[in-house]
Formats: sequence, structure tokens, C-alpha cells
Amino acid sequence: MPHCLIEYASPLAELIDISELVNATHKGAIASGLFESKAIKTRAHGCDHFLVGEESSNLFVHITISIMPGRSDEQKKGLLTCVAEHLAPLTPKVQSLTIELRDINQQHYFKQLV
Repeated sequence: MPHCLIEYASPLAELIDISELVNATHKGAIASGLFESKAIKTRAHGCDHFLVGEESSNLFVHITISIMPGRSDEQKKGLLTCVAEHLAPLTPKVQSLTIELRDINQQHYFKQLV
């Protein structure tokens, strides 16, 4: 844990290396000090069809970070700050950068390790 899911406007891939976006998000989660690095899972999906406001040309990055409950609001804010700081150098041409933190309901989560 956590799961870091990056959604981005597909045209952004022409301006930045998406693997760097994934790495920066991952490193931000590590820098928070809340998780073992081997437990963090980060992935990215480009969106071909999108609107930001009324524009289809505005570039966006939205990251959803899902974590198990039990962290304080201060710890959660620290996580958001760490990820945002790691993303800042990569996203100057992004019109909308948002990061959402979700607590997973443990009763509704399944995990199997092999």
C-alpha cells in the first residue's frame, strides 16, 4: 500500500516523459516516510477523451492515492505535499494538477500475494 493511480491528458506524453511522472509520484510517496518502498504501487493511464472546464486542449494530471486507514490528517497532508513537490518540476505546462487521497475500506479490499 498505497496505490497511486495517475490519470493524465494523453497529449501530455508529447511534452514530458510519462515514466518520469510515474517515478516522481512513486518517489514522493517514498519521501513521505509513511510506507515501505516495496509496498508502493504506481501506474499511469492516459485519457484520450477529456474536458477541463470547457476546453479539450487543457492538459491535466489527476492522481488518486488509495491508502489503508489509520493515518492522521497531518500525515495525509504530508503525503500530498511530498508528491506535489516531486511533481512540480515536471508539470509546469499542466493547467490542472490535482491529487486526491482516499482511505480504503478494509472490509471492501482483497489482496492475494503469491
